Amino acid sequence: MPSFNIVDVVLFLGISQGLFLSLSLQLIRDRNKASNKILSTLLLMAALMLFGRIATYRAPEEWVWRFGVLIDTTIFLFGPLIYTYVRRLLFNEIPSFMLSWFHFIPGALHLIYYLWTLSFSVTEFNSLYFSGKLNLTFFLVELAGLISFIFYWTKTFLLYRKYSNIEAGELSFHQTVGNYLKFLLCTLGLFIILWIMSFLSVNFLKKPLGYINYVTMWISTPLFIYAIGYFSLRQPGIFRIPFARKSRSELDRLKPDEIQKLQKRLRYFMEDEKIFTKPNLTLSILAEKLDTTPNNLSWLLNKIYQKSFFEYINAHRVKEFIKKLDRDEHNKHTLLALALDVGFNSKSTFNRVFKTTVGTTPKEYLKNKKVA
Repeated sequence: MPSFNIVDVVLFLGISQGLFLSLSLQLIRDRNKASNKILSTLLLMAALMLFGRIATYRAPEEWVWRFGVLIDTTIFLFGPLIYTYVRRLLFNEIPSFMLSWFHFIPGALHLIYYLWTLSFSVTEFNSLYFSGKLNLTFFLVELAGLISFIFYWTKTFLLYRKYSNIEAGELSFHQTVGNYLKFLLCTLGLFIILWIMSFLSVNFLKKPLGYINYVTMWISTPLFIYAIGYFSLRQPGIFRIPFARKSRSELDRLKPDEIQKLQKRLRYFMEDEKIFTKPNLTLSILAEKLDTTPNNLSWLLNKIYQKSFFEYINAHRVKEFIKKLDRDEHNKHTLLALALDVGFNSKSTFNRVFKTTVGTTPKEYLKNKKVA
């Protein structure tokens, strides 16, 4: 009977946590449902990965050992699923986005390799392993897994860049998901760097880096996925934006009379209705109010007003905030309360936008106003 140490206990706890998080995310029905389905799959895979590591080295039963070898296939699935998760999290696509089948070919090839190993008994397989006859196979599998991780990390990074570039044109507020994705990408990037170091040291320098090795990467990856799972349990609903829009940027997209009509309706909703005071205002919501398309409204703001949607809406919020100061409302309410009242959804966004627009912080502006 194999003995178990503290590491095994920690791994077993990790397995149970992965199963718990996977189930919990399925019970959240009103927030980020499409992306949470993918994350639940990732969490389940993470739990299986940890079990596979334990089974490979600890369990004497042959079927458990075989299962541990099968779990190696997941190394080719994490990259595609992480990309799919982030895309579903950020972008609104109907039906929900899913990668094409050919992205899963490497995983299918590894499954075929696994089926080939079934033709050997455990004793025969161990004989091949310790004789070094499988070294090239293991080298190619790890190299392919590493390349796959790098490829999908790059795709996910470019996806985040795309989102960051068009967010200001679609939303009038910042979302905390940006900081979360920076953490995700930076941490995954660190994993990749450590994995590359381990791969090169073992296969070319013949000097293993101690605790930085293939097995460590296997254990670190599911633990990292668990961190993502805990964040998602606390993450509020995210406003997803269209992944791609057909855009015409020609100067004559709208005729002069159409521009005047749209400007008139825009002034009404901004000055009379004060629609900018809605904290979750988006380009699509405002376009619907104006009886136009998001593309037309975006073109009007960019070409006529020379501003992004984010800049245009928040400039009105700052203007309204200053009006409240002129009416001495800050004597009855805090500056943050006034900022929230005009449509800002966070103190950090308000302070940043105010300083960018006015040139000073809100407190400095108020102090200068009193002196004047």
